[in-house]
Amino acid sequence: MCYFRAGSFEPGRPDSGDFKKSDKGKELDGWPGERWLNLNSDNVRKIMRKRIELAASKKCDAIDPDNVDGFDNKNGLGLTRADSIHFMGFLATKAQNLNLAIGLKNAGAIIPSVMPAIQFSVNEQCIQFSDCPTFSAITNASKPVFHI
Repeated sequence: MCYFRAGSFEPGRPDSGDFKKSDKGKELDGWPGERWLNLNSDNVRKIMRKRIELAASKKCDAIDPDNVDGFDNKNGLGLTRADSIHFMGFLATKAQNLNLAIGLKNAGAIIPSVMPAIQFSVNEQCIQFSDCPTFSAITNASKPVFHI
């Protein structure tokens, strides 16, 4: 499984210079220098296509795109649930066209809308935040949830 930040900019990555200023929103709380991305930006989507293609070229079986839950944070871009749902659809289509499975990282609020597009979920801290039942829809659909 290949992990990458899909919904946030991280300085120092090989493609960090490809992002435009207009692609970036507010800093992620607790992650200095990391910024939310405009999920509707054609440029952001172009960069994510390349990241997915890189995962396929490295023979990954699946991708784990992180930080697709900007709607649930102070992102500075006005991101909505609908934006994240559409973005996950975009990522899923690209991944599946390259024979890669895709998971939903956290973002429990959009599970019902993205369920047909995902093959698994990766969750962080559901025990800490007492929201593990949110992810039962995924296991009820016979798809795994990896709690890390």
